[in-house]
Amino acid sequence: MKETAELGLYLEALRAERTAILRWDLKTDRVYGEAALTEIFTTEQVNTSYSEFLLNKLPIHPNDRNYFVSFVDFIKKPHSEYADKTCEKVFDYRVLEKDGAYRWFHIRLIVHFKKEWPEYVVILLRNTDSEHRRTEELQQKAQRDALTGLYNKDYARQLIKEALGVPGTVKALLVLDMDGFKKINDNLGHLFGDAVISDMALTLAEVFDETDILGRVGGDEFVVLIRDAADRSRVVERCEKLRNMLRRSFAYGDGKELHVSGSVGIAMSPEYGRRYEELFGFADAALYEAKRRGRDMQVFYTKDIQAGQRKDKEENAVMQERQALLSNPQIFIFQMLYETGDARITVETLLALFAKYFMVHRVLIFQQKGGRWVCWFEWRADGIPSVGEEPGGPVFEYINAGFRKEIYGTFSECPDTAKVEGEAGQELQNWGVHAYLHAGIINDNKRIGFVGFDDCRGPRIWTKREHEVLKTFADVLGTFLMDQMRYEMVRKGYWHMQGVLNAMPQRIWVTSGKDGKVLYMNSAARRSLAGPENGEERNCYKVVTDSNRPCVRCRHFKLRGKCPVGLRLKHDAEQHNLAPFSVVWQGDGESNVFVDHNA
Repeated sequence: MKETAELGLYLEALRAERTAILRWDLKTDRVYGEAALTEIFTTEQVNTSYSEFLLNKLPIHPNDRNYFVSFVDFIKKPHSEYADKTCEKVFDYRVLEKDGAYRWFHIRLIVHFKKEWPEYVVILLRNTDSEHRRTEELQQKAQRDALTGLYNKDYARQLIKEALGVPGTVKALLVLDMDGFKKINDNLGHLFGDAVISDMALTLAEVFDETDILGRVGGDEFVVLIRDAADRSRVVERCEKLRNMLRRSFAYGDGKELHVSGSVGIAMSPEYGRRYEELFGFADAALYEAKRRGRDMQVFYTKDIQAGQRKDKEENAVMQERQALLSNPQIFIFQMLYETGDARITVETLLALFAKYFMVHRVLIFQQKGGRWVCWFEWRADGIPSVGEEPGGPVFEYINAGFRKEIYGTFSECPDTAKVEGEAGQELQNWGVHAYLHAGIINDNKRIGFVGFDDCRGPRIWTKREHEVLKTFADVLGTFLMDQMRYEMVRKGYWHMQGVLNAMPQRIWVTSGKDGKVLYMNSAARRSLAGPENGEERNCYKVVTDSNRPCVRCRHFKLRGKCPVGLRLKHDAEQHNLAPFSVVWQGDGESNVFVDHNA
């Protein structure tokens, strides 16, 4: 009774897991225990000639049928290597059920041998459709771009590499993007830009075949592999159709319009190789050529373009640096700080790079010194005049009055200086400045300087990205300028204190707490103490007494940690050649200070 109860629990657990256990008698070719299949299978079973049922009656997915064909062939033959043993076969397959959908199953076949012949098979069958669907969803997320549904950059590269490795066909690798897309984001917002990218992906799916590989590389840049490109005219036809569909106009503001289009670079395989990275570089160079020629066109990569490839590569390297700066400016700046070890060189180099990328004409760094604004750094495009070291005047009064705390930081900005009234507006026009953006350099809630740039071409709306990157420079400069200011304060304090000590009549000298070497002497000590070379970095006893032996009663190591302020130490007049006593104290545990009050 107990065994029956336990068996019932066991069977109930199997049903809950949608699992069935069957026994397939190979002598009679019949299966037993198929009643359990009704819990996981909607397909009707036939309890005669089970091998015939598996091969011809069970509606298996065509791609999975070979699993069963090879297994039935296996159990019909002797296998001496498994004599009186067992072996297992495991695979996943799909079955078409009554609702017209394929369901996934996992099967484990344990073959028991009598001598060298298969005698019976224990079948463990489990419905894994829901698990498989979840796995497919996860794979979909890992392989697909979230915004467009096309393959993401990494998975597209993997698929294209595999396709390029198949010989015997001509293929075309396309790299394409949208002309004027940056203006979409700047003027209509990133949400609108995302909608344009999604629509571009749908257009690609409509133009190219299902067998072609479509992927999003990033931003508005896409990659396409045409698997069958033997007819080059068909490639051109697809590209022209795509460009016609991408050519759009968007209205914004007061009757303004933005015009966008598409440019395509094409590299043929195997004509220019079979390696993905190489072909992508060629297609990208062809895309650059299409942009150079005026945009809204497709360009095939040729040896003519190849002749100028070195220049393209150099410009691409610069572009990659700029993109790295924009994608994560903090990491890029601090990496360059680490590599150069010089904050000034780093800032000046990156600001020049920054200016060229955003096409501004002047970059400035000002810091406040004694109530004055002094130009610390200036970069200018060709033909742009310098503002001078201390320009001052109405312009700087206007800029300083305009600083406001915004979401990205503290900024003073003007998109159109023609709207600035008074002397400041007139002076800005005389300087040829049509727009400016300056970020405040802040320390302890106090503005100690600013970094910014001028556009001398025309009015300009400053973007979120320009604010963010400029704010990053301001943060780095804040740390650097404060360090510089602290250094100046310490340096001035040092010279001031040295002047005070040199004016005192007492002889004063400082020795190291480690080895007794003289670190500092004031003028009085230098003039009167013994020794032909009474400079620093010599032992105290050599400088004071011109002796080659340490003092008997005043060794530096006896003073360490034992001399309170004002402690009077008696000295041997004959040995020290000094008055009967001097005052000595220990300041910080690292040095000893001697003051001869009887000088």
